[in-house]
Amino acid sequence: MENTNLNQSNLLTKVHQLVIDIISNELIFDLIIYELNDLYHPFMYYYEGDNGLVYSMPIEAFFRSTQYIVGDQYPKDVIWDYDKTQRLIKTLSYYKKDIKRERSVFSYQESKNKRALEKYVRHLIHHYTRLLFVRIDLKYAKETSHLVSIEDFDYHMSKFRDLIGNKETCFKDWQGYAWALEHGGIEGGLHCHLLLIYDGNKRQNGWYIAKEVGEKWKQVTQGFGTYYNYHNKKTKQGYERNGKLGIGMIHQDNEQEVNNALRTSSYLTQPSKYDQKLKVWLPNMNTFAHGRYRTSDRRGL
Repeated sequence: MENTNLNQSNLLTKVHQLVIDIISNELIFDLIIYELNDLYHPFMYYYEGDNGLVYSMPIEAFFRSTQYIVGDQYPKDVIWDYDKTQRLIKTLSYYKKDIKRERSVFSYQESKNKRALEKYVRHLIHHYTRLLFVRIDLKYAKETSHLVSIEDFDYHMSKFRDLIGNKETCFKDWQGYAWALEHGGIEGGLHCHLLLIYDGNKRQNGWYIAKEVGEKWKQVTQGFGTYYNYHNKKTKQGYERNGKLGIGMIHQDNEQEVNNALRTSSYLTQPSKYDQKLKVWLPNMNTFAHGRYRTSDRRGL
C-alpha cells in the first residue's frame, strides 16, 4: 500500500464519470477544463497500464486521448487550456462506440448473472422450509481508503472467501452464498455486496451473524475495512414499511417473503449499474459468484 493522501478509487471514479459526461455532452466547457486540470496530474500518477492492470473503457480512452494530445510532456507541466481541451473532446468522441459496447457487454453479463442467481436461490428455498437471509456490505473506512489498491482488495477478498469456504465460526451452517464486487460513486469506493443464506432451523439471529461477519472482514483487512449491517432495526423497519423485507427469516410457504428475498438477492446483479462496475481490475479477476446447488449434499437426499 502506497502512503499517499490521494484516493485511487475515487480518482478513477471521477475520471471514468468525466469521460462519460464529456461524450454525452453533459458538462459545460469551462467545467471540463477545470476537471482536467484537477484530475490529470494525479491520474497519471496512479495509472499503471504497463503493470498488468485492466481499466474500464472510459479510463483507457482518457489515457490514450490525453497522451495523444500532450505527447511527451511531464504530467505536472501540462495545463489544459482551451485548445487542448477542444482537441481532447474531439478525440474522446472516437471512443464512444467502444464505451457503448463495454456497457452493453456489462449489461448482458449482469442479466445472465441475475438469472443464474435467481435460479440458485429458488433451488435453496424449494429445499428448505425456512432460510435465514443475511445481507452485509464489506467496505473500507473513508479515512484509510486511499491506502487500499485494487491488488489489496483482491487479496482481502481472496482471504475472506477462504473463511467462507471453511464454514467455521460465523460461517457455520450456511447453505448458500453470493457476492458481487463493485466500485461505487465518489463516496462509495471499492466494496462487496455479500449474501449468506443459512439453515433457518440452525441459525436465527441475522443481526448477530452479520456483525460477526463484518468483524471478520475488519480482521482480514487489518483494520482498513468497515461494513454495513442491513439487519439493524432502522433499516429492517424501513423495508417492512414498504413491504419489501427480504432479509432475516424467509419461510418457503410465504409468497411475499420469498418474492422479497429474490428481490434482495437480485440487487447483487443489476444490468443498469454500469456506473458501479470496477474501474480497474486484475486479469481474470472475478467480480461475481454464488454457491453451487448440489442435491447429493442436501440432508435427506
